[in-house]
Amino acid sequence: MGGTFLEGNDPAALLLIAVAVVGTAIIVGRAIYRQRRKFPRWLKSLVSRKRLDVIVRDVDRLAEYDGALYDSEQVVWQPFEVGRAAMAACQWDQAIDNFKRAHANADGKQLAPLLNQHGMCLYMKGRLGDALREFQDAARLARQLGDKQGMAATFNNIGVIHRYFGEFDIALKFFRDARVLARESGSQETEALCLGNIGHVLRQKGELGPALKSQEEALAISRRIMDQPGVASSLGNIGSILRDRGESDKALERYAEAVEIARKAGYKFGVAIELGNIGSLYRVKGDTDRALKSHEAALALAHEIGYRLGVATELGNIGLIMASKRMYERAVPYLAESLVFFVDAGVANGPRQALYGLSRCDDLLGREKMQGLLRKAGLSDDGIADELDRIDQIRTRRPWQTDRFRNPFAPALS
Repeated sequence: MGGTFLEGNDPAALLLIAVAVVGTAIIVGRAIYRQRRKFPRWLKSLVSRKRLDVIVRDVDRLAEYDGALYDSEQVVWQPFEVGRAAMAACQWDQAIDNFKRAHANADGKQLAPLLNQHGMCLYMKGRLGDALREFQDAARLARQLGDKQGMAATFNNIGVIHRYFGEFDIALKFFRDARVLARESGSQETEALCLGNIGHVLRQKGELGPALKSQEEALAISRRIMDQPGVASSLGNIGSILRDRGESDKALERYAEAVEIARKAGYKFGVAIELGNIGSLYRVKGDTDRALKSHEAALALAHEIGYRLGVATELGNIGLIMASKRMYERAVPYLAESLVFFVDAGVANGPRQALYGLSRCDDLLGREKMQGLLRKAGLSDDGIADELDRIDQIRTRRPWQTDRFRNPFAPALS
């Protein structure tokens, strides 16, 4: 009888088979990439992984804390009250100045809440590292005094900063400890804050079921105590989980409901976050015009309230949309400003997306044009060199992610 085709492990035959297999894989991979939006959700998740063309933010609620300030002398109480009024008007520098005035005359019991409020202002200004130090000092004082309510508030706020730094396990421990302390001290509003923030971390770790349960518990508490900003935040957070589960229509309903409640409550921070989430959802659905409108509204509101992280996020999202529309020259300054903030602040979610957009612009515009646009955007020579170096590092790690040649098995980006 004659031998089989592979008898003797013929090298030429093996080479032909290998070429055929690789060729078939490439053809199939390209077909999957082209058709990925038509696939069922479970299969699409295998192909697309995490998108790099949107930047998503949750409503991370910080806990305020008055503590012993109600019983303080006029020299402490008066500047503190002026500072709180400045916070309500989103005048963060004025608030900080008044908290410092109060701090100069405060005793130990009054220092922890002053430091906590100071940290909240620094957070809104985008100075996350400085805010963390204020929260940590406040937590140490509260611990020394056995002040469980103060510990709950400051632990929650420390957790928020660690989550922005991408340190999810550390953040989760702080949130869970804060929740226990909030319950023991009878602070239901702080407990709801902690539950919502726990839900954020669980969602980012891919534990959508426990995340949803945590957000629903937070919603129930906020409704019971009639905390409308808390209700709006929880509804928006539930919307993010539904979005991650692929239930985009239900997610959009929750976001819209959250915006309406936040607006009625005068909770501009929540409105800005949810408008950004609505824009990101429209972007994922391919409706870039609606997405752009929502992100521009979120950007305007973030500017109005001085929410620096929100400004950077929406600049990045607008730049990404412009790049997807091939408006590369307009996209560059938005993405560049966004990236500078994210890198300086140490924010984990945002730099990769901004770099992805900038790398696309660099591919199409060329290095010389990019340098000119970055200089026009106000970056120094060192700043330009740093951003271009980051783009080159991304390209070195992922040489296929350009418009000239794309790996058919790379994550779906746009």
